[in-house]
Amino acid sequence: MIEEFNRLSIVPILSDVSEGTDRLSVLPDDLILKIFSFVSSKDAVKTSVLSPRWRYAWTSVRHLSFSSDDFSTMAKFSNFVTLVLCRRSKQAQLSSVNLYLRRNDVQDVPQRIMNYAFFLNVQHVNFTCLSNKYILFPLSLSLASTWELSSLTTLHLDRIILYDGFFSKFPNLESLTLIHCNMMKSKVLRICHPRLSNLSLDNGDYLSKTTNVVTPQLKSLNITNISNSYLISAPELVSFLFQDSCPFTFSRRSSPFKFLTDGFHSLENAQLSLRYLDNSDAPNIISLLEKLHNVKVLSLSMEIIKLLNASVELISHQPSPFAQLKSFKILPKVVCVWNHEHARFIMSMEVQNYFLNSFPKATLTVYAI
Repeated sequence: MIEEFNRLSIVPILSDVSEGTDRLSVLPDDLILKIFSFVSSKDAVKTSVLSPRWRYAWTSVRHLSFSSDDFSTMAKFSNFVTLVLCRRSKQAQLSSVNLYLRRNDVQDVPQRIMNYAFFLNVQHVNFTCLSNKYILFPLSLSLASTWELSSLTTLHLDRIILYDGFFSKFPNLESLTLIHCNMMKSKVLRICHPRLSNLSLDNGDYLSKTTNVVTPQLKSLNITNISNSYLISAPELVSFLFQDSCPFTFSRRSSPFKFLTDGFHSLENAQLSLRYLDNSDAPNIISLLEKLHNVKVLSLSMEIIKLLNASVELISHQPSPFAQLKSFKILPKVVCVWNHEHARFIMSMEVQNYFLNSFPKATLTVYAI
């Protein structure tokens, strides 16, 4: 709503140009740069014809936005990028760079833009490339030693091949999201960072068979779509989400998943939302639950409870590990649109005792379908 208001608020000013009144020339620099934040770099350059005051205003733009869709050929796109980077004011602060490519013949354009942005220690970079091939990131390994963004705190990568030691280039990284990412020439995805506090992983392509995480300051960990093996060292972890969202995540794994950790001593909230299970997963589900023994709020999918009901012999003679549990929630079963069967939920007494015996005052909440 605010952005739309800002767009509309300049319309009366622009309309006065046709009446012979040059009100554009008296606009303050901050307002001009605010206007540029809503348009692409190509449109920003076009504003140079509006008035003498705006002729060079675009050279101080704080947000660079390049899209190959705005040009008929990559040659024209490359020439425009060269123009913007060469004529941009050296004194202007660069806050963000947005790069969108829909072509395979990207040439050296992404590399030049990234080099320029990283040289100026940019705060935010959004690089989207629609290609049928994986992209090696950084784009050129020869530049790996020169890429270090000390101010970068948030990084989101989708379908990127990384090299070992990549995350050391971002010493102040706090939030990291990896979607369908893999390590170059390895089936082990390694994430080691001393300051990382939020981590989201989506291993939906299952190329990384093993994920190793060493993050001493990690507070929040979200894992979506399960690979075969996890080794997690995150002693300060507070929130943990472990879920599979793909119908074939478990069926295409080569073996039941394994989850190893040196302990989650600060864990307060955990949610396990696993749907596609069979009896072979029961021992590892129980092993994972035992690693969450310090949790205060625990949420489990109904499918996990169903699996435990069928495997009560594995827990019936074990004491409840959840001495700190205050709230136990059972999430509703996800029913496919083509399957309208609503089975009545029943939790065996053995399963209920396993979760609640150590803390009988804990509340039990069942979310019905």
